[in-house]
Amino acid sequence: MAGEAWARIGERIRSARVGSQRTQDEVAGALDIDRSSVVRLEAGQRKISALELAALSELFDVPLTYFLRESPAPVVSRRQRLADDPDAAARTVWRLDVDLETHAADVAYMAKWGLIGEPAVSFDLVEPNKLAAAAREHLGIVRGPLPSLSEVTERFGLYLLVVDRDVDGASMLIDEPFSLGAAVIGGQADPGRRRFTAAHELGHHLLGDAYNSDVGGSRDDREALIDTFARSFLLPDADVRLEWRSAGEEPWRALLRIAGLYRVSWSVAVQRARELGLIDSTDARVLRPRCPMLGDFLAELGVAPEADLKNGATGPYWKRAVLQAYERSLISGNRALELLHGAVTSKKDLPFVPEDETP
Repeated sequence: MAGEAWARIGERIRSARVGSQRTQDEVAGALDIDRSSVVRLEAGQRKISALELAALSELFDVPLTYFLRESPAPVVSRRQRLADDPDAAARTVWRLDVDLETHAADVAYMAKWGLIGEPAVSFDLVEPNKLAAAAREHLGIVRGPLPSLSEVTERFGLYLLVVDRDVDGASMLIDEPFSLGAAVIGGQADPGRRRFTAAHELGHHLLGDAYNSDVGGSRDDREALIDTFARSFLLPDADVRLEWRSAGEEPWRALLRIAGLYRVSWSVAVQRARELGLIDSTDARVLRPRCPMLGDFLAELGVAPEADLKNGATGPYWKRAVLQAYERSLISGNRALELLHGAVTSKKDLPFVPEDETP
């Protein structure tokens, strides 16, 4: 392995150590080496064995492959070197980047074998409401609530994974084929927020943004445009106005129905009504704190909104691709379970493969 490769591995070890708030002494203890060897390791001046990398993978809670692969180009272009004493926000960005890199590599692998493919869709639109309408038309769901966003995004070539993080999300385009994308969504946010984040990442994907990370920072014009797309995509104009009329133009009741039926957050429902001129800024300030409780949804709709995008969620095309890869002996049973992210938890529940010789 060339010196450049050892230097890259060393930098990844350093990033993983500071990102997971470990000291060089802890690394030395885990590898049973002295601290000076850790310094040389992080500088790319000492080689490391596979067993040592496996120990660090466990210590830092990152995939073993994190140390070995190069970062995808869009992530590299946006990343700054992690400081020696990063704050919580920087550590969160780093963790999310690890999740996104890992998932993007898995998406690229499935695409390489033709198990997922390029969607035959593109939009020459930038105006967010028109883009949202065109996207819904492509789905064949011009009106009404959208199904799970993990299914919806796949129909545009964006493969989504929900990770157990207290963040919004991040997404990137895959170099080959470039029209495919990967996105990770934080599973600790409330369900309505998760759906909005998924729609937001879809907006980045449809507009061809190479990389996006919704962690910290100010909301610029591009982000505001994509937020508008997400609200319009989840809540079409005609649908909101219809619910408004059916509720007798009682703002709180209408917003309750919209939030429940379309599985969006209360703040998104209020903002969408404001955008459409159904309420003014004063009404919005009054309504935002009046977030409904579970009993309110039951009293009005008879059912509670079904939570979408739970931890580990992926779409149906992704699950089929993983199982096809297993059946074709492209991945092992254990690897299939990893890529199914909890949808199947035992190898005995995987499809039968005669004389399984998977790697």
